[in-house]
Amino acid sequence: MFKFNLIRSSRDIFAHLILIAFPVLLIAFFNFIFKGTAIVSEINGTPIPYLTVLTVGFALTFQIYGSSLSFETMGSDFFSPMRDRLLASPCNPRSLIISILTTSMLVSFLQTIVVLLFAKFVLGALLPSLPFVMAVMILSIVFHQLLGSVIMLASGSVKTANIIVSTYGSIAPMLAGLYFPLPDTPVILAVEKYLTPMALGKTAILGILENNTGQALAGTLPLLALTIGLFFLMRPMIGKVTS
Repeated sequence: MFKFNLIRSSRDIFAHLILIAFPVLLIAFFNFIFKGTAIVSEINGTPIPYLTVLTVGFALTFQIYGSSLSFETMGSDFFSPMRDRLLASPCNPRSLIISILTTSMLVSFLQTIVVLLFAKFVLGALLPSLPFVMAVMILSIVFHQLLGSVIMLASGSVKTANIIVSTYGSIAPMLAGLYFPLPDTPVILAVEKYLTPMALGKTAILGILENNTGQALAGTLPLLALTIGLFFLMRPMIGKVTS
């Protein structure tokens, strides 16, 4: 079942190109515009290049859109005539949903790796402490795959889930100060760092890059708590759709 869903998730070449090529192009485009810009934070006393911030931000942003990998497949299986056939088959419907989620997370993880490696080795992005950065990236992937699935299961509509996720994906980077600098006020700074899950991931990763343990934990722990909350929220929804 895992192998089947992995192949199934990998077949949409056009979607993979979008989720890999778009962030790469956006990173290169914004880096060209703001080349030489550095933010106040530092890596070992050196200002963080804006290219690094762009790489982290766009990798996290397109994980939001990548959540469609799981909820669109679930919608196709459990919110269509296919559901009755699945429930009548010998396979365990819960195992099928877990398999869909797991393979979607894996594919999203591979997409993120490609984006980070391209930015690092082709564009020259500075990405120290990569294993710790990837750990936060994985947490962000898990959160967004669960988020998209919870929205779809709660609404019963792939279209509704796509609208909500796309709206969130377009607003979150702006609130996190990815496209343009935000006013330097305490309230705006709090919004930029902590208001959205994407901002929490960005805050955690920049904290790792700056060797700032407090900032890294301030981003990671709330994101972890939200992920656990989504997991427990999703459990009864899975039971309902598979019964």
